[in-house]
Amino acid sequence: MYALFSQPSRHYGGQIEGNRFIDVQKRIYEDVEKVVQYYRYGAFAVKTNHLLVRLINAMNTPLSYDIDRYYESATARALFTANTFEFSTAINPGKWHEGHFYHGCQELIIAYTGNDDPSELEKGWKDLKPVHVLESPVSNLKYMVPNGINHNVERGLAVIGIDLAKLMVQYRGFVMDQRARTLRGEEGNLSNAHFVAKYVLPNMLYSQTDLAIINRLINLFDGAPMGDSIKSLPFHISDYTTLLDRSLNEILKRIKDARLEYQNILKQIPVVFNDLPLQMPDIAETRQVWWALFITRFKVIEFLWNLGDKTRHFNQTHINKLLIDLKRFRSDNVFTTRLSPELLSDVNYFMRHALDLR
Repeated sequence: MYALFSQPSRHYGGQIEGNRFIDVQKRIYEDVEKVVQYYRYGAFAVKTNHLLVRLINAMNTPLSYDIDRYYESATARALFTANTFEFSTAINPGKWHEGHFYHGCQELIIAYTGNDDPSELEKGWKDLKPVHVLESPVSNLKYMVPNGINHNVERGLAVIGIDLAKLMVQYRGFVMDQRARTLRGEEGNLSNAHFVAKYVLPNMLYSQTDLAIINRLINLFDGAPMGDSIKSLPFHISDYTTLLDRSLNEILKRIKDARLEYQNILKQIPVVFNDLPLQMPDIAETRQVWWALFITRFKVIEFLWNLGDKTRHFNQTHINKLLIDLKRFRSDNVFTTRLSPELLSDVNYFMRHALDLR
C-alpha cells in the first residue's frame, strides 16, 4: 500500500469538493503567505547550534564553485553528512531525534538528494522548500513555524524530509544575495542562522498546513479532538476551522458512501499548496530505511483501512501488498527495536487486527 505514496498515480474520477472549501482554501493561502513574508522580511535568527545551522556548516560546500559544480559537490557530500547526523537514509536507519522542529515530539529525519536542475533552483531560491514536513501531529491552523519552540499542545510522531543538495543551493542563493546587498551599500551581513529562520523554517509552513488539514479530516473520522496552539502570531489571523471542518465532514460522508480506489480517495482530500501532499521522497526502499518510510504513512494507511470492508474489497491488490509488508515487519521484529512504546502499541494492534482478519 506504500506505493500509493511513492508513485504518483493518475486520477480519473471527479473531485469531491466540500461546498465551503474553495473560499476557505483562498483564505488559508493568504494567511500562510502573510506569515511567510513576516518572517522573510523580519529580523529573525535561530540559535547558532540549531540542527540546520550545524548541518549547513558540516556540508561545507565551496561557494566559489559555479552552480552546476556546487550542486554536484553538495550531492556527493550529502549521504556522508547525513550519516554523521544519524539521519535516516537509504544506507542508514538513523536514530530518533527530539524537538528540533516540534517541541516534545519524537522526530525522524529522512535525508536524501533530488535530481533537479540546479540553475532552475537557483533562480527561485527564496521559495525553495528543501526541508519538508512529511508527518506531524499538528491539526491546528495557527501557522506556528516548526522551530522547536513549545507552540502547540499536540504531541506525537513528526517526520522531516531534507533534500540536502537543494538546501545547499538555497543557502548559496542567500549568501550571493547578501554579497550583492553589501556591494550596493545595503545591509548584508546576515548569517546562516538568519537564513534558517527567515527562509527554511517559514517555508515548511506550506507542507505543515496541508498535513494539518489531513490530520483534521482523520480526527473527524476517528472522533478525536483537535489540537490547539498555546501561542499566537503578533498579527491577526482569521479562524476558518469551523467552515473547514464542515467541508471536511461533507467530503468524509461522500468518501464513505463511495466505492473508490485508494488513490482516488487520497485525491479527494482537500489541500491548499501541494496536489500530492502525501507524496514521499524518491528514496530507495532499502531494508535500512523501509521501516521509517512505512511509519511515516502509517496513520493514513490506517485511515484507509478503517474506511471498511467494502472499500477494502475494492482495493484488494493494495491490501494484499500491505499484508505482505506487515508479515515481513512482524517476522523481522524491526518495530520492537525502533518504535516508542506508544507508537509500537498502535502499530502492533493494527498488525494483529489486519493479519487476523485476513
